[in-house]
Order: sequence, then C-alpha cells, then structure tokens
Amino acid sequence: MKMKTMLAGAAALIAAAPCAANASIIVPGKCSSVAASSGCLFLGNINGNDNVFNPNSYKQAELVYNVYNNFVPSAQPNITLNYLFDTSSTSGLITGAGTSSGTWATPGYVIDYMAVKAGNYFSLYKVADLSSGSWSTMDIPHGKNAKDLSHIAFFGSAAVAGVPEPATWGMMIAGVGMAGGALRRRRARQQLRVAAA
Repeated sequence: MKMKTMLAGAAALIAAAPCAANASIIVPGKCSSVAASSGCLFLGNINGNDNVFNPNSYKQAELVYNVYNNFVPSAQPNITLNYLFDTSSTSGLITGAGTSSGTWATPGYVIDYMAVKAGNYFSLYKVADLSSGSWSTMDIPHGKNAKDLSHIAFFGSAAVAGVPEPATWGMMIAGVGMAGGALRRRRARQQLRVAAA
C-alpha cells in the first residue's frame, strides 16, 4: 500500500513537472480511476481553455491523468476530454447551483466526462454516455459541511440526430409488429368473405 501511495505521488509530480507551478495535480491516494464512483480528485481548477500549458486548462488535467495512469494500472486507459461547456458560461444545465448537490441535464449532448469543482479541488468522473444525472461535491475534501459548487465542466459530443435511443427502438419494433398483425387479420377477414361469397 505504501508503494502504491509513493507511485501515485511520483506520478502526480511527474505529470505536473512540464507545466506551470500551480498546475492541476492529482491528490495522492484519492484517484484509482476516473471510472470509479468517487472519480479522481485534483488540486487546482479546470476550465475550457485548450492550452496544455495553462494550469487551469482541461488539456492540463487530461495530460496529468494520462501520465498518472502510466504508473497506476487501475487508472487505465488514457482519456480524451472534448470540452463542451461549463455551468459558469452556460446557464440552465444544473439544479442546486450554490449548494453541494443537485441534478444536471444537457439535452442534445452526450456526456463522457464531467468535472465538479468546489473549493480548491475538482473531481473528474467518467460518465456512461448520458445526457442527464446527478452531481455532488461530497467527493471533494471538506470539514464539517460539504463545499458549495463552483462550477461543473462537461466533456463529450453533440448527440447524433436521427439515431434512436434503445427504448425508442423497442417501441418502433413493437409498433411495426402490431401494424403487421393488424394487416394479417385484415387479409384473413377478406379471404373469409371471398370464400363465403
């Protein structure tokens, strides 16, 4: 366990080395994977800047995580963050603004990752290709009371128009099946009428 903590600390230091002194760094012992339910805890900030040398850039966080996972096998694989927007620049994405929990919705977009920022930290989470869910600052260090949300950054892609969701496919198949059944019954009735005449 001590070796794992040392490796995690070394990875965070190595990842931050080519960047500015106040760059985002992974908190040792608080990141097994972005796919874990508690996500991966970073010290610093994250925003929509795509300059990897900007200490608050989402590209900086991506670089730090990808170097970290070279030393911590549970963090695999590499991540790619495609910034969409955040709650400080786009309103109406969340409920519970200024508190420690709420819900989020991004109609028309599929979210792969999200970063929840509160206090001096942010947690980066892998999201299962969703367009809504809940958020909380409980994975971010706090004293007695959970820290209030600063902002949430969303990463993913625009939803592809014209591709139905799985539930829609089921309804479409059921509808086609019912239409086919009605057509067969109608033909059977017509055949009975012709035979009777």
